[in-house]
Amino acid sequence: MQKLNEEPVVIAGGFLSSAGDYRSWQRLLAAPPYSRRSFVAQISRFDWTTTRDESFRTQLLALERAVELARSETGAEKVWLVCHSAGGRIARLWMGEKPYMGFNCGGYRYVHGVIFLGSPYTTAEPWAKYSSSFANENYPGAYYPDITYVSVIGKAVLGKRFGTVEQRFAYNAYKVLDPANPELWGDGVITLASAHVPGAFNHVIEGIHHVSYLGRPGYIAPAALSIWGEYLVPASER
Repeated sequence: MQKLNEEPVVIAGGFLSSAGDYRSWQRLLAAPPYSRRSFVAQISRFDWTTTRDESFRTQLLALERAVELARSETGAEKVWLVCHSAGGRIARLWMGEKPYMGFNCGGYRYVHGVIFLGSPYTTAEPWAKYSSSFANENYPGAYYPDITYVSVIGKAVLGKRFGTVEQRFAYNAYKVLDPANPELWGDGVITLASAHVPGAFNHVIEGIHHVSYLGRPGYIAPAALSIWGEYLVPASER
């Protein structure tokens, strides 16, 4: 029986996702060459729709509980965080040592590395104004030197106001991130520029979409997983 690496992965899902959406991610990470136990922060779609920018307490608590469970069940001191979309912002807030709206964070002590997948680092989203500003002002870039920071963004759709349906959708999504210049490349929801984290290992992957749909590959497609998953391959397997 394949022995799983004792340093587990904790997955923080994206906006309007639920924990069950990431079961396929868990299956892939449990298989060689990663052989990692993984745990998903138990955040529901209802949680996302009923909490606001200034009070992500539910999401922060769910991530903290998932990390505690991962450490307890594996005996590991630290975990790897894999964060999809808005899950990246939740992770950055939770890792930080400053309380966020009364929630005591400081999770950086338990993190070996963090992988952002289609996560906005800079954004003008009105529903993320407070949390984004708080994270960027207090923990800019690859803030903690002992943590490996990785940001991956797909280059799949050019936002165009009068383009295809997909390009128009991307244009409107990008316009929320960057109202002045939405005709940019990105994964259909998040732009390349928005996902760039100063000081991190930044990867742009051609053809990867924010989520998998209608045959379009997302962040667990082989082309993407072969890039960010490499950080999770034990040294003995490389």
